[in-house]
Amino acid sequence: MRKIDQFAYMNFLDGKDWENKRGMENIESRIEWIDIAKGLGILFVMLGHCYLDTKYTFWFISFHMPLFFFLSGYTFRIKGKYFSFLNKKIKSLLVPYLFFVIVTMLCNGLLAVTHGNHYDVIGIIKLYLIQNRYTLLWFLTCLFLTEQFMFLLERLYLRLGSKKEYWIIVSSAEFILFYFYQIKIGIDLPWNADLVLIGLAFMNFGKYIHEIELMKKIQKKNLLLGSMLLLLCVCFSGYNYFYFGKVDWYSNQYGNVWLYLVSAFSGVFATIFLVSRIKCKSLAILGRNSLIFYGLHRLIIDNLVYVVYPKLRLQVNGETIISLILAIVNVLIAIIVLGIFNYFVMKYIPCCIGKKRRRK
Repeated sequence: MRKIDQFAYMNFLDGKDWENKRGMENIESRIEWIDIAKGLGILFVMLGHCYLDTKYTFWFISFHMPLFFFLSGYTFRIKGKYFSFLNKKIKSLLVPYLFFVIVTMLCNGLLAVTHGNHYDVIGIIKLYLIQNRYTLLWFLTCLFLTEQFMFLLERLYLRLGSKKEYWIIVSSAEFILFYFYQIKIGIDLPWNADLVLIGLAFMNFGKYIHEIELMKKIQKKNLLLGSMLLLLCVCFSGYNYFYFGKVDWYSNQYGNVWLYLVSAFSGVFATIFLVSRIKCKSLAILGRNSLIFYGLHRLIIDNLVYVVYPKLRLQVNGETIISLILAIVNVLIAIIVLGIFNYFVMKYIPCCIGKKRRRK
């Protein structure tokens, strides 16, 4: 049975009596659709970083971040004491964070030197240490903090012997608290801690969906429901974008919060319902290795947009069909380059992305 990766289900086999409760065959099928969902999610993330006009991206931007938190909550399990859990999360999230910082700084520093530009190493290191919405790596520190709170909530849930509704109640409370925090305070915190509440809310909701075994109950209706929910997501996210503004966690923009929540949840459910009926090995492979694609894809895309395309006299303004085509090309090139890089990382230094060396 293959090893389970980061993000959505890094704790999957830590649950109690999973083999007896679900059966190994069911576990495998669940892993497959989660892999595919992660693969699709990381495609949306990369496409969203290709400098396209929001008119092309508004619909998937409304749910691609919630999707990762939802999947992480759906598969969240704890076993053992907190310090064991903490050590595991440091290896699987903070060590990769440090690795991506080093690779990014080396590449950007080299480009700065070769182009005669100044590169403030100390200043940039400080920004990465504080990590207050600095580069796309904000997600890793936010996820790390969110999972620490998730551990506490899970412990409380087990200790109280709570019912499944515990998760939906906690999730709803977190959404409300986040809403009032943004309205009354609205301060961006180090390590993006101010986004923990909304990340935790989606994570707790994912946990609730798992506890009530929703995927099993609607298995035969996934395709129809998925299509309807995708249409709902496009309609509500479109209305939210065109009348209230774009959605972007990075800059604390949500448009109309109620429209955002409807589009986010419908997009998440549309994704998991549809991918549960899809068998796509390419997306599954991408999902299993989503961490390295997330952490480094911007290096490839930025160099294409700012270095390669100008030399080819190609203009990327984000609004034209040519820009959309080039964005798709960007994603494909990033997948190829990082796929090769990921192969060598997995072979020689897998610990850098929180994985163990495979036994021969």
